[in-house]
Amino acid sequence: MAEYLTKEEIKQWRSSLEKITLEEYAARLGKLIEEAKPTNDVVDMVMNEQKMTTDNHNNTDKQDKFAAIAQRAFERERQISHTPFSISKPKQQQNKPEKKPEVNPAASVEVNIELKKSLTDREQAVLDYLLANVNKTVYAKDLATLLGLPRDYVYKYIKNLRAKIEGDKLQNCQGGGFILTA
Repeated sequence: MAEYLTKEEIKQWRSSLEKITLEEYAARLGKLIEEAKPTNDVVDMVMNEQKMTTDNHNNTDKQDKFAAIAQRAFERERQISHTPFSISKPKQQQNKPEKKPEVNPAASVEVNIELKKSLTDREQAVLDYLLANVNKTVYAKDLATLLGLPRDYVYKYIKNLRAKIEGDKLQNCQGGGFILTA
């Protein structure tokens, strides 16, 4: 019967300065390394089973999945982004036509607005809509429809506009909504 390395011999191998593998050390001593014993521990059995199933999957499958996810994310970013960094302007979705809120052409009040910083495309669209409806209540749902975004996102653009517009011209209305004063 072959003799296996003892715990003491393994400790000596770990503390030695010589850079050799455990297998080489055991061969030098004329001993064997004890193979892993079978276990009845549920955690070990489940973990080993998971490891075996993940090893069986091909790396190309994972790469294909990641590539597909990355492609979907890239196309979604192109749809929603209007920044100069995007490759193209967003495409209108054919399956659901986008309903634009009506702009009141009768609102021809001149408003002098000074900006502290430049606006993004979406902030500019919100400001244009507010300028078309000067001294009138504009609701978040109208702006959400204009931008094609959920209503919660509109408040971010309103906050950014307030920070970038000189003075206190963009106010909250009593009954809800926003008003740009002349």
